Amino acid sequence: MINFKSRFLNATLAATAAIPLATAGLFTSAGSAQAAALNGGFNYGGAGFPATTVAVSKTSLKFAPSPGLASLSLQSGDFTAFNAANIFNGTPNPWTAGSLFLDLGVFATPGTLTDGANTFSLTSFNTPTFSVQTAGTNVRVNYLGFFDDGSGNKTNAEGYITFVTQDINAETTYNNGGTFDATFTGLVVSTVPEPAALLGLGAVGAVMAMSRRRKNFVQ
Repeated sequence: MINFKSRFLNATLAATAAIPLATAGLFTSAGSAQAAALNGGFNYGGAGFPATTVAVSKTSLKFAPSPGLASLSLQSGDFTAFNAANIFNGTPNPWTAGSLFLDLGVFATPGTLTDGANTFSLTSFNTPTFSVQTAGTNVRVNYLGFFDDGSGNKTNAEGYITFVTQDINAETTYNNGGTFDATFTGLVVSTVPEPAALLGLGAVGAVMAMSRRRKNFVQ
C-alpha cells in the first residue's frame, strides 16, 4: 500500500511538473516557428508609370502589365524590409489553393521581385461585394492565404483587395460574365495563434499526460 501511494504521488508530481514544461515547450516551438516565418502586414496598391491596373471578371484577374507592380505602405513586423511586390494574374472561381499572388521585394533590387522568396499565396477568394458610388463602383473581395519566406516556413494570413472602377454597372457586368477595368488597393496581415490559446493547448496536453500516467499506475 505504501509503495502504491509512493508511486501514485510520484506520478502526480511528475504530471504536475509537466504542465509548465509542456507549456514552455509549446511557446518555444511556436516562437521559433514564428521567428523563422514572416509575421506582420502591409497595405499595397498599383505602382509604375503608368500604374498597374487590373481587368476583373468572374473567371480571371488580369493585371496590366503582367505581372503587375505594386507598392507597399504601412509595413509592420518582418515586412518593413520590403517596399514593392510583383502581383500575379489568377483564376478566382475556383482559386487554386496556394496560387502565387504577391512576390515581395525592393524597388531598387528588381531581382527580389522575381526570386520566388518572401511571397504571399492565396488559398481562398470570397465572393465580391459591390458598392455603387457617385461616379463608379468599389468592389471588395476578402481572401485567405499564407506567407512563405522561401525556406519552407509558412505563416497563415488574411486580407482583402478593393477594385475601383468607373463602371457604375460593374455588378451587372460581372454577373453577366463581362469584364471591367479597375485600379486596386489592398492589405494582408499574418494570423498567428494567441498566447492564451497556446497556454490552453499546453495545459490540455499536461492533463492528458496525467490521465495516462494514472491509468498506468492503477493497472
